[in-house]
Amino acid sequence: MLTRPRSDDGFTLIELVVTVAIVGIIVAGLGGVIIRFLQDTVDTQARLTESHDVQFTAAYWQHDVASIGLRSSTYDATTHSFALTQSVAESGSLATCSLPTGTKVVTLAWSEYSSLDSQGSPDKVTVTYVAQPDGAVYQLLRVRCEGGTVDSTIEVAHNLRVVPTVACVTASGGTGCAGAGSDVPAVVKLSLDARTADAHGSASYTATLVGQRRQT
Repeated sequence: MLTRPRSDDGFTLIELVVTVAIVGIIVAGLGGVIIRFLQDTVDTQARLTESHDVQFTAAYWQHDVASIGLRSSTYDATTHSFALTQSVAESGSLATCSLPTGTKVVTLAWSEYSSLDSQGSPDKVTVTYVAQPDGAVYQLLRVRCEGGTVDSTIEVAHNLRVVPTVACVTASGGTGCAGAGSDVPAVVKLSLDARTADAHGSASYTATLVGQRRQT
């Protein structure tokens, strides 16, 4: 009786063990790369979220500081203008409207003319930045008032780790914020310390926003 020859095709046990070991090494290496990539992606997204808040706040801040210049109600016939009065306060003291609860970081004020009469009294406009607690962090609100009435409240930044701080520089190089006349701050700086709600990343996103007064 004839028998068919048996095929020797296939893997030996040693070959199979070596193959499994090699695949395990490759998978472990790729797994580390993938995990690191995902961590970097999450951290990058966190930085983008934080920087977006800073950029959003900066757009309002630079406009508001450029506008400061609260004028006296008495017309000066010699200079043909209204003299500059205190236009920056590191509190809500310049605002004439009702402000939300929280820490009043700074109030910026300016005069807005609604009459074509060059000697007409201007309207007072104030913008107050308020740090409002939200659990363990703060939200930064921008509250605009005109004529004693709030006409705009915007949340410009989220998840601030601490209350923002303000620093002023006058045209003469002084550092006070509450001056009048030539001592009204020429530059006002707002320092932010932001972090995403889930605290991704090893450090918070800090930034100092700089605004310069246009009025003289």
